[in-house]
Amino acid sequence: MFINWAHFIIPKITFILSFIANPVFVYLIRTEKVIQFGDYRYLLYFFAIFNLTASVVDILIPACVYSYRYAAVFFIVDSVFSERSNFAPTLISLRCAFIAGTYGILNIHFIFRYNVLKNTSFVSHYFMPYGLILSIFLVIFHIGLWTFVVEPTMYSSDESRNYVRQAFQEEYGVDVNTISTKIAVYAEASSGIVFRAWIGTGVVTVIASYSMTLYFVLGYKFQIMSGLNQGSATMSLKTAQMQKRLFWALTIQTIIPICLDKLGFCNCNFVFPISGSSGYYNVPTSAASKTWQKNWNSPVSSSSLFKSN
Repeated sequence: MFINWAHFIIPKITFILSFIANPVFVYLIRTEKVIQFGDYRYLLYFFAIFNLTASVVDILIPACVYSYRYAAVFFIVDSVFSERSNFAPTLISLRCAFIAGTYGILNIHFIFRYNVLKNTSFVSHYFMPYGLILSIFLVIFHIGLWTFVVEPTMYSSDESRNYVRQAFQEEYGVDVNTISTKIAVYAEASSGIVFRAWIGTGVVTVIASYSMTLYFVLGYKFQIMSGLNQGSATMSLKTAQMQKRLFWALTIQTIIPICLDKLGFCNCNFVFPISGSSGYYNVPTSAASKTWQKNWNSPVSSSSLFKSN
């Protein structure tokens, strides 16, 4: 099934760039002599490994979203897992769960940066290996919880497939019964299907919301930047400057996925089917150029590319 050229080409480009940039990133961290990263370098290694893993998953499980009225259909295209099977829907859940893994990665970095300023001795004594193990566990927990929740709550029943079957056939020329999907229907279906969809969407929203709350709490309420300013009196100038640069780099890394996911284009994949509004929306979320089309006489339809890294 062919969606568009952006959806077909961009994952391949980002896959190549990821396998170029991340090894170079690791090499620079290992060979850096001027700035001493300390134990933080292990988190950066983990970050690079996660990016490489996400890039592989992007290639093996290229996920799309199609929205029709009150339904969101998650499906796989251009992959050996595209055809309907008992195992492939779990792969869709796992693929989407890498978004939660991204939240976990950012949580870890914020927690580490905060504690390295407020509890320096604690970090130096316990981060290796206990802190690193807990960090890896947190990311795995995020991915596992998201998969565990989405798997039963967005199960593709015959009723949910029939709800989108005609519109999907007209849009892509493919029978939805022949491909692997996860479907969430928020209205115009039996109470059990609607209830499951709302529960699943609610839980994954909580995962994202708690993560963003953590960013703001550690970044503002506990005044990380204030800690940096205070630390300048006790730290060497070089160390204080490094801490500030790392903090601002982390802030930028956090703002981008928040804008794309919760406040931007990705969120439309859920807002449209929940609201049941009419229109046509087509956006590859990792593309440099994005398209927005509306046709108020037709049911809402969206297809997008998930990118977690």
